[in-house]
Amino acid sequence: MDWMTNIQQTINFIEVNIREDLEIGMLADKIFTSQFYFQKMFTVVCDCTVSEYIKNRRMTLAGYDVIDTNMNILDIAVKYRYESNESFTRAFTRFHGVTPSDARRNHTNLNTFSPISVKLNLSGGKAIMSDFSERGYVVKETGAVYYTNDMDNTLNWFKEMLGWYGQIEAREENGGGTYGCVNNIPIEIEALHIAPFTGIHMFKGEPLQIMVGFMLIQGVEQLYRFVKRNGWNQITDVKTEPWGGKTCSVTTIDGSVLTFFE
Repeated sequence: MDWMTNIQQTINFIEVNIREDLEIGMLADKIFTSQFYFQKMFTVVCDCTVSEYIKNRRMTLAGYDVIDTNMNILDIAVKYRYESNESFTRAFTRFHGVTPSDARRNHTNLNTFSPISVKLNLSGGKAIMSDFSERGYVVKETGAVYYTNDMDNTLNWFKEMLGWYGQIEAREENGGGTYGCVNNIPIEIEALHIAPFTGIHMFKGEPLQIMVGFMLIQGVEQLYRFVKRNGWNQITDVKTEPWGGKTCSVTTIDGSVLTFFE
């Protein structure tokens, strides 16, 4: 799913129908996804929830109507889906810091919340990427399959020692993981499908005591320093190979080997 395109289409739909009843389930259905993932990805991409976005846009437009028109305050409240003058006044005051009547009387400069452009908004996603940047290396190619009997423990190892991201997608009745993924990039960015998959598929099973991944990366020496700094010593020194590349191998908490080359 192209989340960037779908979230932008949702925003465009909200803008056109801002005076209508905008239920989250209906918005999710329009892009053929669940309410859970729709709300999660909207928040990641827009830095606010769907409900907050709708409320902030309605309050912005209501502010224009209060200042620039002679409409009755109650009519403005109804226009933007508020059931009473009191509930509208409370919401207006929280957003603008002044009541509608005072804003109209004093021609107050009110707050605004502009429509979001998804591409521009993603450029401000520095917080989500800060740990990713500090790592100092980037995986360029992978897709390995990894077996483990303790998926939660293994997932934590990938996060703590390699600086990766991930989640467990399926569990047994007793709570043990049966399938999950670890990702080189934050899962929120992975879900946008703006880059090829650079993660590892994890399955429940007996760990393989062999090399299970041979991964192209950028920054192999940074990877080495990152792992050592995190206290994991089961990593080989960076070696320059006869073919000109550099490699190092990490033995994981399960005894499997991941080899990285540049």
